[in-house]
Amino acid sequence: MGIFNWSDKFRNQDKRIELSGLDEAELNEELHGGPLVTDKSVSRIFAKYSESEIHELLQWSGIFTALKEKGYKRTEIELQYLSDQDQRIFVKEKNEILIHIRLKLSSFRFRLHPGAPQRKLLYIDWLMTRHPRIKSFKKEKLFPGQELPGLGIFTQITDFVTNLALGVGARGAFNIPEYFHDALLFHREFQFYDPVREAHFRALIRDLRRFGAREISRGLGEGRVRSGEGETLTWSPGEMISILDPELEEMIWTPEYFTRVVRELKRASYTMT
Repeated sequence: MGIFNWSDKFRNQDKRIELSGLDEAELNEELHGGPLVTDKSVSRIFAKYSESEIHELLQWSGIFTALKEKGYKRTEIELQYLSDQDQRIFVKEKNEILIHIRLKLSSFRFRLHPGAPQRKLLYIDWLMTRHPRIKSFKKEKLFPGQELPGLGIFTQITDFVTNLALGVGARGAFNIPEYFHDALLFHREFQFYDPVREAHFRALIRDLRRFGAREISRGLGEGRVRSGEGETLTWSPGEMISILDPELEEMIWTPEYFTRVVRELKRASYTMT
């Protein structure tokens, strides 16, 4: 199961792009790293899930089984409560952080749909995995933002987040990917709310796939990607959404949305040096 399954109608709308030539294995199922908060606090996640219940959800998702296969057999979880809108979940072994998930419940404003009511969505503010037990790796193989390779457990994590979202009554989830490779990973189940952003993201994949995900991400950060007009392109984060509510899905992913994606996709072109 991925985060929020799509309706049959949506599956017929060509959400995905075939990534032949972009080796998904090189993503290593990993998102960017960053500053870590280590203050301990005992609370319930979203005033609902206790530590034992979070442990059970992690177990159901297959995360602990996957960690044991990678040599992590004495893991523990830590919950942090910083505010009603800032909940953090850590999985650790001997104070080494293996998984860090930061979540918020947010009333999402659908600014491209005037008059549409706000809906409660689960905001994935941060998602990181680390593999400190890995015996050897080449630093040049890391993605921008990584200090260590990831754990390769994105599928299990999305199962966990799905169940958590369902439990708190969210209508879907969204994130704002900091890097191109983050967006590529999330694009398995999410797409950009803005159809123009979605189209240009697809155009990057279409035109630059021969370079691979890692090099595209680096190229965007280093100013080596240019549009057909010769303008330098840098990565511009935007909201990516996955929707649970069929009624909301019908309102957002309209034929007009996909028509705009196709139109913009035909106009866009990119090169990288």
